[in-house]
Amino acid sequence: MASIDVISANLPILRELRDRIGQHELAERVGVSRRTIARLESGEVADPGVDLVHRIASQLGVSLSHLTETRLRAVTLPLPEDICARFQSEDAALILEAMVRAARAHR
Repeated sequence: MASIDVISANLPILRELRDRIGQHELAERVGVSRRTIARLESGEVADPGVDLVHRIASQLGVSLSHLTETRLRAVTLPLPEDICARFQSEDAALILEAMVRAARAHR
């Protein structure tokens, strides 16, 4: 699977995880138009460039490889309230990455 396919699949999920940030707000934060973010999410941009993808990953609080290499799937899990509260913090994406690494280590 090409990186752009992974990016287009992951962007909406990561925006949701990052305080439900909208396309417009993410676009403002990374210095592009909302249309550019929409085109990335629809897979219309063949090569967004490393700089833009890096800025997006940074704003979403994830590593470049997490945004571009591993396709994510949104799931709903019942969790204790104290754990849910941790996902409301700015570190939510980092917490998720740590959980994924831990789960993979226990395969």
